[in-house]
Amino acid sequence: MARAKKKSTKPSDVLRIAVTFKRPSDGLGLTEAPARLTGAAVRSYTPDPQDVAVAIAELSKLGFTVTRTGKMSVSVRGTRENFERVFGVKLVERKLKPADGIPSAESFFAPAGDSPWNETHPLAGIIDDAYVQWPHIYMADRFPPGEPSPVPPRIDYHHLRVPGDVCMVLNAAKVHRQGGTGKGVRVVMIDSGFAHGHPYFTENGYNTSVVLAPGATDPDKDGNGHGTGESANLLAIAPDVTFVGVKLDNENDPGAGASVLEGFQEALRHNPKVISVSLGYDLANPDRTHLTQLPNSLKALEAEIQAAVADGVVVVFSAGNGHVAFPGMMPGVVSAGGVYVDEKGAMLASDYASGFQSKIYPGRNVPDFCGLVGMQPHADYIMLPIQSGCQIDNSNATHDKTGKKDGWGVFSGTSAAAPQLAGVCALLLQKNPGLSPTEVKAILGRTCRDVTDGKANAMSNEGTAARAGTGEDVATGSGLVDAFAAWQQA
Repeated sequence: MARAKKKSTKPSDVLRIAVTFKRPSDGLGLTEAPARLTGAAVRSYTPDPQDVAVAIAELSKLGFTVTRTGKMSVSVRGTRENFERVFGVKLVERKLKPADGIPSAESFFAPAGDSPWNETHPLAGIIDDAYVQWPHIYMADRFPPGEPSPVPPRIDYHHLRVPGDVCMVLNAAKVHRQGGTGKGVRVVMIDSGFAHGHPYFTENGYNTSVVLAPGATDPDKDGNGHGTGESANLLAIAPDVTFVGVKLDNENDPGAGASVLEGFQEALRHNPKVISVSLGYDLANPDRTHLTQLPNSLKALEAEIQAAVADGVVVVFSAGNGHVAFPGMMPGVVSAGGVYVDEKGAMLASDYASGFQSKIYPGRNVPDFCGLVGMQPHADYIMLPIQSGCQIDNSNATHDKTGKKDGWGVFSGTSAAAPQLAGVCALLLQKNPGLSPTEVKAILGRTCRDVTDGKANAMSNEGTAARAGTGEDVATGSGLVDAFAAWQQA
């Protein structure tokens, strides 16, 4: 995730709202589930299509705009005033204070205290609940465009370049020589934006397209820079995938951009085999202790992810950079942690990446496996192409020794690891399209290179550092992904 100073802005008066439904069998909804949902159990909460249609029609009459429909939920937008009037809930402004990250908006409207919505509403028999969605945070490094060069600038410290170095260190070059390039595999990446007009992407001839999630603008721009840079990690590993970028950001109004739920619902419309997401939410209390229950506002997203995995989609999320990251902690996803490889090839658990035991999903250790991530304080590690003059281009120049408007930045975080792992998943699915998400995870797990030194970020483990050791551990999971070893077993 990345932190950068931004001008203080008022939260958007147009709210992003997740609507969940009661299941026909017993009237229970996702927010009333008696236990954590598994991929199998989530199917029982699939709403009646007729109930969904009735709710959409009624919400539209009440002044709300439906932006996307998923398998388990519906995303709508409406004004603060209308939400308070219809659902009988008082909303107040709240500030987002992530431990470390670039938030998509600095503040947002949320219910005052634990105020339930009006259960006498005419839709109460159909709707489980309607929750305002939090702003998300991007899991990268801390902190009109010119024409950047397709060749990155020279800097005087150890770092990796795309595509060559990242491809080589993760052992994907051998896969490429055997014809494994991800060709024919559709990968969708949800992020800030994708400025793929950058000469780096055009010179490499990648097969990419960009679609806008609700509220997002300008498909050819990425004022943040995060998505553009991280997509280069994925394409370094799997250069011939059919890449679809789902842009979340609104270039003029950060609060008007898409929620993660809306982005995920949009991603599913493009028939992906792999979904890569380098953002999420930090589920830690202000004192950095862990939440023990998933907030109801995130249950619609949880259900959509569970349903996608159950339908055979490989979903990859960042494990966080000192965050107690959700959805990166969900058992069904591929959770991407971090390993630092120095100039001599020695491997070390990244002290920038999260390693923790989830208290929301008992028995779930995060991460599963690792990609390449730098070390504290800034994780300056991978030279990546970005939109010239974007937020990361400007903020990172204070420490990564690149220019403020040169269209290049050196950054990583588990935001870099997630698309790297997604690229490896695409290679496996090219070779064996019938692999299930569970089988993909199993192959990656048993072919990782064991990392036995270093420790993950202690912030995410309530002050106790997760140390790497022989075999599986909380710091690095099964270790650093080895693309060629995994390819041989696919």
